[in-house]
Amino acid sequence: MQTFKLIMLIIGGLGALLLGMEILQQSTEKLATSGLKKLFSKTSKNPLVGLGIGTAATMIMQSSGATTVMVVGFVNAGVMSLAQATVYIMGANIGTTITAQIVALGDLPITPIIIGLTLCGMLMKMFLGKKRPKLADIGMMIIGLGILFLGLEVMKTNMTPLLDDTVKEFLKKITNPVLLLFIGIVATAAFQSSSAITSIIIALIMAGGEVFSGNAVLFIILGTNIGSTTTAMLSAIGSTTNGKRAAMIHFIFNFLGSAIFFILLCCIPNFYQNTFASWFADSPQTAIAMFHTFFNVSCTIILLPCTKFIVKLSELMVRDKGNHVDKKPIDELIDERFLKNSAIAYSQAITYYHQIAQMALDDLNLSIDAFENKDTSMKGKIDEIQTEVMRMTRNLTEFIVKIQSLGVNEHAYSRLSKMLLDIADIVRLTEVADNMTGYTHHVVDDNLVFSDVVYEQVNHMKVLLNEQFANAEAIVERPSVDLLEQSRELEDMIDEHRTVMIKGHMERLSSGNCMPQNSNVFVNLVGNLERCGDHFNFICERACSSISASTSVHA
Repeated sequence: MQTFKLIMLIIGGLGALLLGMEILQQSTEKLATSGLKKLFSKTSKNPLVGLGIGTAATMIMQSSGATTVMVVGFVNAGVMSLAQATVYIMGANIGTTITAQIVALGDLPITPIIIGLTLCGMLMKMFLGKKRPKLADIGMMIIGLGILFLGLEVMKTNMTPLLDDTVKEFLKKITNPVLLLFIGIVATAAFQSSSAITSIIIALIMAGGEVFSGNAVLFIILGTNIGSTTTAMLSAIGSTTNGKRAAMIHFIFNFLGSAIFFILLCCIPNFYQNTFASWFADSPQTAIAMFHTFFNVSCTIILLPCTKFIVKLSELMVRDKGNHVDKKPIDELIDERFLKNSAIAYSQAITYYHQIAQMALDDLNLSIDAFENKDTSMKGKIDEIQTEVMRMTRNLTEFIVKIQSLGVNEHAYSRLSKMLLDIADIVRLTEVADNMTGYTHHVVDDNLVFSDVVYEQVNHMKVLLNEQFANAEAIVERPSVDLLEQSRELEDMIDEHRTVMIKGHMERLSSGNCMPQNSNVFVNLVGNLERCGDHFNFICERACSSISASTSVHA
């Protein structure tokens, strides 16, 4: 029973350690939301810059798997080349070593203090969470760190009685390099985290001291390096050819790095004892963490010049057979892989939103041009765009709901909520475009004749609407009272232009210069176009609702 109790406490400690890692990861992501967005928006062609971005992003997210999965998403979306993806992945491998370095601190005298600060973090979350979100996130980061060290302490304390001389002797007899490599691969694939397995190894060493012989522990770490690629490989299922290649690049890089060190360690059986074990004799857990970092940095230095070769090898291993996934290329912007990080997913949703808005405006402009040219052949194209906009808005709505469920900050949540309402206004543009095709058919089928001044006025209305659209696009990104005033002025100009058009039409009817059968088409057409201006203004008013208490949406 005593042994069973110890085993259950070790399992519970492992659960606490993994939970602490998860909380720490989520809180650091929230604190670095804007930083992560800026990092991933800089897809530099400079390999060293890409390496730095991959390293920094992974240190924040504390998961090379999460970074690599998002890199696959960026490659799918066509915003990152395979060469850029390769250096990002190399950086991710360096960045992920930060977790082992943190865990290695678990045997320091400050450990009880860090665990005790968990209560402080919880009090910050409870009493400052609503008014000061940033302080609440800092509180969660402290909680995550405290739980991580608590789990480590529980594991270490309860492992010690189990690691008697018999168990240590048994572990020391496991020296087969291939078996140890395989253990690392399988364990990491099961946990989907090389950091978790490295942390368990460190806890084992903290509890029992010298429990492995020779380079045994290093072979396991090499295995975790290969096993960590399973996350990206699984995420690449159903992706584009280049997306699969990006996942394959992760595997190739990690496999080659592990293979190089595997041969090195086999050739130098006393490598660990003569280097890291002796350099950090007083802290064996630090020795493991340092080797983990040294290994990943060395692999990057060795293989960075071989980037083109790695990309070429991935292209040979993943052939372009012309098979395409069901998703359209534009839908890759909101690939579910980006949900690994709420900040990146939020940024992708905004990009996709602007794509939909521009497509809806193009649809409206196309329908106005068709009316001016009496071109009924454009109806098919206009209907096709409307169908596509409707499909994309459904995708975006689902994606936004998923982002909000991840727990984004207050500003992002508000922006996403407004975006859901903006979508309805954007869709209205395509409905007006559809109506415009109906008016064009009436003109052609019923031989209706409008004067040149009518077409000039319609074209001027189109110009005003495009100005209003540009204003709305700017204001949703940078809410401003000045831009809001511009929006209102443009709306007033559109309303006034509608009045002028209707008045002119009535005068032409009275003078006999316009046919009565034109009225229904003309009045409805002008009313529809004027309504588009209202929808643009709704978007502007909504964007500025938080900075102008006097602002109210008006039709």
